[in-house]
Amino acid sequence: MTESFNKDLRELIETIWSVTLGLELTEPSGSIAPPPEHALCGCIHVSGTWVGLVTVSLSDALARRAASTMFDAPAEGLTMEELHDALGEIANMTGGGVKGLLPGPSQLSLPSVVSGTNVSLSAPGGIVVSEVKLQSSGAQLIVQVIERRKAVQVAARSA
Repeated sequence: MTESFNKDLRELIETIWSVTLGLELTEPSGSIAPPPEHALCGCIHVSGTWVGLVTVSLSDALARRAASTMFDAPAEGLTMEELHDALGEIANMTGGGVKGLLPGPSQLSLPSVVSGTNVSLSAPGGIVVSEVKLQSSGAQLIVQVIERRKAVQVAARSA
C-alpha cells in the first residue's frame, strides 16, 4: 500500500477511537510493549475488486475501556460477550472505513472476534500490506490490512 493509504488508515483509526469511543490514541513512545498475554482480535473480510481482511488486535484492558464507553457500563462488570460485541463493532467500523479507501465495489463480512491467552490469528495466502500500531494509556492497538495474494503468486510459492 502507499504512504498515502497508511496515513489515511491511521487518521481513520484515530477518528473512530476519538469520536466514537472518546479515547485518545497516540504513537507508541519508546519501545513497544510485548503483546498482552490475554488479548482479543476482531476481523472482518473484504471481498470484491480487492480481497482481504482487516484485523483489530488489542489487550483485554483496552477492550474493556472501549466497551465501557460503548455500553456506558463499568469496565470491570462487562462480560466476554460484551467485549466481543464491542470489538466486533469496532472491527466493522474500521473495515467499513478501509473499504472506502480501497478500489470498489466490495462488501464486508460479518465481523469475527477471537480472544484468549497468547491469541494468534493467521491468514494463509494473505500478506500484510499495512499495519498501524498505536496506544491508549499504554495499552497497544494494532490494525492490519491483509491482502489475499493472487492465485498465481500462491501457486508459484508452493512450487
